Amino acid sequence: MQRISALKSGFGQRLLMLSLICLIALSGLFIFVAPASYAAPISTEGQKLIQQEKRDQASQIADQRSQEYEQQVEASKDIDKIYEENVKAFEKSQPQENIVEKAAAGAEKLVEKVTGKD
Repeated sequence: MQRISALKSGFGQRLLMLSLICLIALSGLFIFVAPASYAAPISTEGQKLIQQEKRDQASQIADQRSQEYEQQVEASKDIDKIYEENVKAFEKSQPQENIVEKAAAGAEKLVEKVTGKD
């Protein structure tokens, strides 16, 4: 009887170990399964439209860049003229006399006073 009970307990332990090993192996298989994708698939027509839009945007950007480049090239030909226009625009926006001009005017007055050209 003891032999039978020992065999039953040994068989039970082996069965338990075998079932645990199988359970671990099965759980390992589910780790590498890809999750379901919930995004709606894009039709080939939709993909073509998206690609066409991207191409259109890229060509528009390229056109804008080339136009800006041409404008800069034309502007660089008359740098002095552009500089003068910028200075005039700055002087119009900043009508007050700056410190350097005040100092120069004061220095001229002092030179005239010292030299006696008053």
